Amino acid sequence: MLDIVSRRGEATVYDVQGAFPEAERPRYTTLLTVLRTLERKGLVAHRTEGRTHVYRPAAEPGQVRGSVLSDVLDRVFGGSPKDLMAALLDLDDVTPEVLDELKALIREREAEDDGG
Repeated sequence: MLDIVSRRGEATVYDVQGAFPEAERPRYTTLLTVLRTLERKGLVAHRTEGRTHVYRPAAEPGQVRGSVLSDVLDRVFGGSPKDLMAALLDLDDVTPEVLDELKALIREREAEDDGG
């Protein structure tokens, strides 16, 4: 949902709702609850036009990813990066090329931690 608001620059609840395929369209109240939660977490902000709230991103995409990932890491994986990575590696779409890229990222991080 945050990606819909980000792509549009700003959106009402009805705009977000309309971005979903009709068969999968969430209820207005569900979307409103999620947007309010995102606002409490500082990920979106709103301005008011009449009685309508118009939502916009309140953080850069990198900040949003970090915040969401940190939340998932804590709530789903008990704060364990190892368990998160193991779950990701169990996905079917992890190709040998993706594994090579992950290994390179790990080597870069190790080099940073070793001071250079």
